[in-house]
Amino acid sequence: MYSQTISLQPGQIWVPTAKQASQRKILGCVNGMVSYATIESDQPENAKTHPYEKQSAFMAWIKDTHAHLAETHSATTSPAFDLAQRVVTLRKAFGMTQEDLAGRMGISRSAIAFLETGRSSSVRKHIPQLAEIFQVPVDLFLSGMADKDVVEVLSSDEQNLITLYRALPSEFKLNVQKYIERQNVYR
Repeated sequence: MYSQTISLQPGQIWVPTAKQASQRKILGCVNGMVSYATIESDQPENAKTHPYEKQSAFMAWIKDTHAHLAETHSATTSPAFDLAQRVVTLRKAFGMTQEDLAGRMGISRSAIAFLETGRSSSVRKHIPQLAEIFQVPVDLFLSGMADKDVVEVLSSDEQNLITLYRALPSEFKLNVQKYIERQNVYR
């Protein structure tokens, strides 16, 4: 049986087979979480940003809708737009309004609006302050990803489960993730 490893990356656009379902553009990936925007094929300017959710849930959506990666071109979005989308996503994930963020940064709400639409060239000078407010590494704003070293002690049972999981084909990994998520919902 053919299996494919799915690697979610910022900028990817996933297109579902069903015509009525919205496309999803990945805006950011952090610590097993993914943020995305839903894009209606007939109204791409009305993209709706979604806060971070588990990557396993996003991968389950890919499987359920038989989504595939759209062919992307490097000129589809500008780096300023991608950076602006990361600011919007983080602000919404923290439950902040533009006014709240403006107050924390000591700038006007309209300045935040300009930052979030990519119309301001000064967003880069605000990155350190934004990283501090949202408690994320600066690299998250620049590349959309952040590495973090984590030291975790695993029991022998946990290590055995991880070894078995890693040996599974991708489609079975999704089934295991769904099963575990269902079990945690009912506790």
